[in-house]
Amino acid sequence: MNNNRSNGFYTFLLGGIIGAAIALLFAPRSGEETRKILSDEGEEMVNKAKNSMKEAQEKANITLQQAQSRIETLNAQAKERLGKLQEIAKGTVNEGKESLEKGIKKSKEVVAG
Repeated sequence: MNNNRSNGFYTFLLGGIIGAAIALLFAPRSGEETRKILSDEGEEMVNKAKNSMKEAQEKANITLQQAQSRIETLNAQAKERLGKLQEIAKGTVNEGKESLEKGIKKSKEVVAG
C-alpha cells in the first residue's frame, strides 16, 4: 500500500515536470505578437467566410439558371401539346358537325317521304 502511494506521488511529480516543460515551450507571446496572430487569424476567417458566401452565391446562380432553362423547356412542351389538343378538338368538332348535318339531311328525307 505504501508502494502504491509512492508510485502515485512519482507519477504526479513526473506529470508536473512534463507540464512545466510544455508550459515553458509554449509560453505566452508578447501582447503585440498575440494581437498580430489574432488579427491574421481573424482575416483568414473573414476570407474563408467571404469565399464560402461567394461559392454559395455561384451555386445558387447556377441552380437558378438551370431552373429557368427547365421552365422554358416545359413551357415550350406545354404550348406544343396545347396546339395538338386544339387541332384534335377542331377535328372532332368538324366530324361532329358533319355527322350532325348528315343526320339532319336524312331526317328531312325521311320526313319528306
